[in-house]
Amino acid sequence: MRRIFTALAALLACAQAFAQTSIGVSVQNLVAADEQFNITFTIEGEHKPSSFDWEPSADFQLVWGPQKGTSTSISIVNGKKTQTSQTTYTYVLMPRSTGTFQLPAATATVKGETIRSRSVSIQVVSNGASAQGGNQSVQGNSGNSQAVSGTQAPTGEDIFMRLSVSKTRAVVGETINATLKLYHRVNIAGFEDARFPSFNGFWSQEVQAPSNIEFHRENVGDRIYDAAVLRSWTLIPQQAGEITIDPAELVCLVNVRDRRSSSGSIFDSFFQDEYRTVRKRVSTPAVKVNVSRIPAGAPASFGGGVGTFRMNASLTRDSLRTHDAGTLRITVSGKGNISLLEAPKVDFPPDFEVYDIKTSTDGGSKTFEYPFIPRSHGDFVLGPVEYSYYDAGSGKFVTLRSEAMPLKVSKSAESAQQVSGGGQLVVNPNRKDVRDLGNDIRYIVTRQPAFARKGYFFVGSGLFWLIAALLALAAAAVYLVVRK
Repeated sequence: MRRIFTALAALLACAQAFAQTSIGVSVQNLVAADEQFNITFTIEGEHKPSSFDWEPSADFQLVWGPQKGTSTSISIVNGKKTQTSQTTYTYVLMPRSTGTFQLPAATATVKGETIRSRSVSIQVVSNGASAQGGNQSVQGNSGNSQAVSGTQAPTGEDIFMRLSVSKTRAVVGETINATLKLYHRVNIAGFEDARFPSFNGFWSQEVQAPSNIEFHRENVGDRIYDAAVLRSWTLIPQQAGEITIDPAELVCLVNVRDRRSSSGSIFDSFFQDEYRTVRKRVSTPAVKVNVSRIPAGAPASFGGGVGTFRMNASLTRDSLRTHDAGTLRITVSGKGNISLLEAPKVDFPPDFEVYDIKTSTDGGSKTFEYPFIPRSHGDFVLGPVEYSYYDAGSGKFVTLRSEAMPLKVSKSAESAQQVSGGGQLVVNPNRKDVRDLGNDIRYIVTRQPAFARKGYFFVGSGLFWLIAALLALAAAAVYLVVRK
């Protein structure tokens, strides 16, 4: 039995060591036909590989490699020493033609076990001229890219913006996603004077506003551009007709080579700035969205929802006493104009006091809470609650229906429940909430109050002088008695 447990422990240890070792692949998925690019395989785990094998496909020329690099890190946690090894293999490749190609998986042997990487897809485009920036990030007014070659100011083909919308035909209340992206084949040093659309005619909410703009490569018209998302919004049209989204504008600071002639001195490269910064203003074209009205014939339970939703209704407690507070909670979730949903209509029994509905929105759901207080006892049924929305995909109204919710209300010990401090649970005049007024209002005084004439003062009055004379006589009498 001990041998079995020992063997199982060894197998588990080997399996764990093997599971912790993997091959990662890092490569640019979009390259130009005349561009050299790197592919790097990284093996990380407790043990170093004893062998590694990879060959590029025939669609790529091996320019150089592999270059092998190793590193080891050691950590000690609670007295336990852990060693992690990282080995990298880097190759430089050159495409032979344009198209989309697969680079095969690499294999390695670690402690007698063979592991494999994933294969990767590479898109090769003609591109005219290769994109200059590669992957870069711009934060504030500083960039990490080099200046472009050439002396001409950038044109509209070198740098531009696009505002794309998820749909150009919608109905009132239907959700539209808008994304503003910047594309460039130059080197950007920073941005100025950003102006975003006002989205007149839409309810709008900004969902992405990155402070650190990350660029990645995209293929636009068989050309490679560095692209980044500047902003994204959720739009909900509030009126029917053709709505025009006004342009967005941005000033980009671009580095170009300076045309100033050299004096021929060997010190020119040290004392003359080889590049200059130009300001290029870019803007998006106006975007038009055709918005239709929601068809007639909406059910009475229609709450303004456009999209696809589901509903859940429940009571916080299914048994109460009279004058106790309860809550009916209805949650509507799904995809659509969640933020603009109206509260479902709920019919409460006549003897129930119902207060203002409380709403909360969390991502893709909206919750409605209906506080109430039953004033009579008995067995009641709330619901079923109906809620209708318009499904723009099918062009039909859909009605959601909850289950009936039974509620048992028993008679309380007293007509009004007593709370600490002698207070009584009552309803405030505007019926917005339930408050404990026992500590706020004092009891009515039942004894006869003492009144005084306006402008009356005790000092100097006849009563004051009478009391003073009596005190003087008493003091004299005490003095005489003491002397005798």
